[in-house]
Amino acid sequence: MFARAVALIVFAATPALAQTVGSAPQDPKAQAQFEFMMARRMESSGDLAGALASLERARKLDPAAAEIPAEIAGYYYRQNRPTDAVAAAEQALKIDKDNVEAHNILGTVYSSWADGSTPPAAGQSPVSTRDAAIEHLSAIQNTPLMATNPNLQMTLGRLQLRAGRVDLAVPILEKVAAQAPWSPQPLLLLYEAQISQGKLDEAEQSLVQAAEIDPRYFAQLGQFYERQGKWEDSAAAYEEAIGSSRQPSRDLQIRYAAVLINMEGGAAKARQILGELLKASPNDTRLLYMLSTAERSAGDEKAAEATARKSLAVDATSVNGLRALVAVLFDRFEYKQVVDLVTPLLKDPSRAKGRELEGAAVLVQLGIAQQQLANWDGSIAAFAAAKSLTPDDTDIDAYLIQANLTARRFDRAETLAREALARDADQPRMVRLRAQALLKSGKAAEANKLLEDAVASQPKSREFVLGLADLYADQKRTDDALRVLGQARQAFGDDQTLGMRFANVYEGGGRLDDAEKELRKLLAEDPLDADAMNSLSYMLAEHNVRLDDAVDLAQRALKVEPGNPAYLDTLGWALFKQGKIEDAAEPLGKAAAMLIGNSVIQDHHGEVLAKRGRAAEAVAAWQRALAGDGESIDRAAIEKKIKANKK
Repeated sequence: MFARAVALIVFAATPALAQTVGSAPQDPKAQAQFEFMMARRMESSGDLAGALASLERARKLDPAAAEIPAEIAGYYYRQNRPTDAVAAAEQALKIDKDNVEAHNILGTVYSSWADGSTPPAAGQSPVSTRDAAIEHLSAIQNTPLMATNPNLQMTLGRLQLRAGRVDLAVPILEKVAAQAPWSPQPLLLLYEAQISQGKLDEAEQSLVQAAEIDPRYFAQLGQFYERQGKWEDSAAAYEEAIGSSRQPSRDLQIRYAAVLINMEGGAAKARQILGELLKASPNDTRLLYMLSTAERSAGDEKAAEATARKSLAVDATSVNGLRALVAVLFDRFEYKQVVDLVTPLLKDPSRAKGRELEGAAVLVQLGIAQQQLANWDGSIAAFAAAKSLTPDDTDIDAYLIQANLTARRFDRAETLAREALARDADQPRMVRLRAQALLKSGKAAEANKLLEDAVASQPKSREFVLGLADLYADQKRTDDALRVLGQARQAFGDDQTLGMRFANVYEGGGRLDDAEKELRKLLAEDPLDADAMNSLSYMLAEHNVRLDDAVDLAQRALKVEPGNPAYLDTLGWALFKQGKIEDAAEPLGKAAAMLIGNSVIQDHHGEVLAKRGRAAEAVAAWQRALAGDGESIDRAAIEKKIKANKK
């Protein structure tokens, strides 16, 4: 239409023609089209006022032409006058509801208001402008303008994504990514959409492609892998990000070091990176904490302790420094030192302000240490303090309930579990703990029904199935426990956890050969499985069979985990059963000193002390056994031994 009009106007402007037609009246539409084209020329040459005046003349000459107000809308948009642009575009749509340029301008303006790149008009909100933008861009989705403009398509895809219409966003973004393979932006939006759909494999591929186009996104890829615990992939992505940057940021290097610490064999590289960063900031307690953690991971306990103590020397109130040193002490099973170190934080939890998660983690360690020392009140107080720092942490709820169970406060444990489930019913671990509390309170039928109903409603829940097996095992219902464990093995596959449970249930039911087969199978799969070695050793010693094998297995377990008090107890007990009383005294004494709250270990220590003629010390050990966790002991038998040795 406009092309023909221009030709006519040019033709009419010829002098020869003017002489022929004389004073014939000009066509208003032709004049309007002339003004329209002149407006474009004037705008391109910088005559903005002239361009607008020409467009206004065109509108008056041909008020039925939707293209003219649409062009005026475009002019206002290019001059950063969005409100005027919207008014003009809306006028164009009143004339022609399908005008492509008017929808384009409205969609573009509303999208800029929706994403906050320009201030919205009065009375508009991000949601209303987003919905309006989607409406106008969707109206031209199948037009040549949209088909040839990837930016418009990507804008529509992004808006649909922000509106939660992921199914509509994905095909648009996939099309844009195919049209513009040089741009990472549609891939990043596609990654976001696929994440929201739970399509992690597809999201990974989108992000990988984006990073290959623009290496800046390798850092984001590293975070993606990090959240999934894919440490090697994460480290490789961060390494690419660092290698492609002229001057990698401090934060990027710290993230890389953190991933390396979690990656097997990555501690040495992490130490190197953190050492370089500490040259610029030698008193940075966060870096010192990470370095201590890397040193622990590398097996350099002495360096880890020195770095942790340096952090506390820099800032005695540093929660990270405290956390690092506690970790070292836990590795050495030095629970008394943990209590001495962390008790000041228990008395003043406000020290953890701004570091609540870290402070809660340290207080949890204090609670565990107090349990090992048979200080039940102290343990419960530590977990309660941790809970005050992170009230929504259900893991700490579980620690608090378990502490009450260990302290034989069964009613309180059941109440806490029930209250936790009232807050959030979808907590299989809480259901298990409540069942344990009910069983220990003498309510076996109620406990069984609770977990049996849970398994019936969610047969694919590993937590419920294993919990029911444990519950049956605690009641010496060996056949039922084995049946449920068999179902678990069939449903979930085999692993170390199931193998150990089978062995424990078999042993509890007197089926020692079957128990040994399970443990031998675990050792065939992993010759360094210290738990399996220790369990087999203890079973042999406890049943007084193949004691040489028992001693050998316990010694091998201690080579894997030197100083582990449970393994020391097993070795001492096997030696005791061999009649090597003096040899047994040292490992049993060490184990008893570390795990004061472990009733079985205190009972064993009492036995060796009595055999050595130290009756008073034996009585004290047996009294600690009665005051301890009470697990796997015969209280009447211990009371009888106390009475006999007091004479």
